[in-house]
Amino acid sequence: MSKILETSSYSNHSKPRKLMILLHGYGDTASNLIPLAQVLDQENWGMYYAALNAPNSIPGYPIGFQWFDLNISGVHISNAGPKEYEVIRKVININIDKIVTSISEILKKLNLEMKDCFVMGFSQGGTMTFELGRSLKNTLAGLGIISSRIITKDYTNELFEKTPVFISHGGKDSVIPLNNYERSLEILKESKFNFEHHLIENDEHTMSQETITLFQNFIKKNI
Repeated sequence: MSKILETSSYSNHSKPRKLMILLHGYGDTASNLIPLAQVLDQENWGMYYAALNAPNSIPGYPIGFQWFDLNISGVHISNAGPKEYEVIRKVININIDKIVTSISEILKKLNLEMKDCFVMGFSQGGTMTFELGRSLKNTLAGLGIISSRIITKDYTNELFEKTPVFISHGGKDSVIPLNNYERSLEILKESKFNFEHHLIENDEHTMSQETITLFQNFIKKNI
């Protein structure tokens, strides 16, 4: 099975200076994130956007993809115990390897390095964004975790802790409830991450214009 993921891309530059990887949520596709890239983009960034498609299809839902299954042997991830997380972890590790390989190929094509790369993930893609960061032996330009959850607490990666992190959540999110955001903040604080956080009180499970503006400001500070 190929380790290079299907990619949708967007850029206004013949020689981009920066790369942003976009990771979609559960049941979505890479191509659906490209319009977001067009909204996010600012001319002076010199950014190349690449949205990666999760490799795993969803049974009974052929038009959507997943980075890992939300239900393991009938147990939802929100109620998962050590046994279920062991299954999830194996799938995550396999797909993180594919993400890293795909990013490396794109960086090579653009003649850029990991330090030139931002990664933004929405929902399940946000979980994968954090998992990607903790697995790397490089410092990224920055990470965005939007309307998501962090599922890994115990790890050792000092380079990752120096990577700027943006995390936001909707106050009315019923898909990934607010307690997931609060627990994620605890993990980031405990490990003394370089991060900024934003609770968008009236947002549901979405990336609103307010969130986009805040994330654009984060990119400006770290580009």
